[in-house]
Amino acid sequence: MNDVIIRTDGGAFKNPGPAASAFVVEKNKRTICIHSEYIGVATNNEAEYKAVIMALKYVKEKFATKEISIFSDSQLVVKQLNGEYKVKAAGIIPLWSRTKGLMSEINVSINWVPRAENKLADSLVKMIRGKESG
Repeated sequence: MNDVIIRTDGGAFKNPGPAASAFVVEKNKRTICIHSEYIGVATNNEAEYKAVIMALKYVKEKFATKEISIFSDSQLVVKQLNGEYKVKAAGIIPLWSRTKGLMSEINVSINWVPRAENKLADSLVKMIRGKESG
């Protein structure tokens, strides 16, 4: 397993609606970064992609590592990035392209996990999204 692990999540209140993206970075089994932000009105899938993009940009800026593992509870994003599903939605195509560009510069494995294994990132999204929708 890689020494840098990223857990991502994104979501919208309604769909589309006020949305947030979040990521958690772990290095050598220690949490070293927790980040979440309001991203405006977006779909759930757009928020999921934006979380991956933010995380990849953070890791590229902060670490010299060439291998990372990403864990997401979005089966659609994971399968699209792994080439198992085609990308058809017009709003997702540029996000997919940006993500693939960032992934091409380092060795990234992207894996699906159930929401129960992604609790911190999920709770960060709900916290931020809830503040913006209320």
